[in-house]
Amino acid sequence: MAQTRERRIFLAWKAAKARHDYGRGEIHNPLMKVARRFGLPIREVREVIETQRGAK
Repeated sequence: MAQTRERRIFLAWKAAKARHDYGRGEIHNPLMKVARRFGLPIREVREVIETQRGAK
């Protein structure tokens, strides 16, 4: 079963969030990492994440 682009963005964000070390003060937050990876503005990534959260 193929995943939609929105689902891939959401799963990439969850994975980046799980690996992010908040205690060490990494420079880029998980949202920025996903936005760079997919070449999208942060606002679009944020919209996709909010949509996927509600679509559980």
